[in-house]
Amino acid sequence: MKFPKEKRESRAVVTPPPEALQRVDGGGPWGPTQFDLPDRSGSNSQTILIVVLVGVVVLLVLAGLWTFAYFRFS
Repeated sequence: MKFPKEKRESRAVVTPPPEALQRVDGGGPWGPTQFDLPDRSGSNSQTILIVVLVGVVVLLVLAGLWTFAYFRFS
C-alpha cells in the first residue's frame, strides 16, 4: 500500500522580537548568550590557566584526603 506524499508549506515557527534588530552586542536576536565567546584572536590563556590551577588544587585536596584516610584507618 503506497500513500501519496503530502506537501506542506514551510513557515517560521517563531520569530525574534522586533527590538532584536537594534541589538548589536551581547548575543543573538534572543538576547545575551549563556557564555562569553573567546576572543577572535584566540587568546584565552588566562581562562586555561585558571582551569588548570583549579584542577591541580582539586587533585591535591583529593590526594591529601586519600593520604589522611590511608594512614588514619589502616
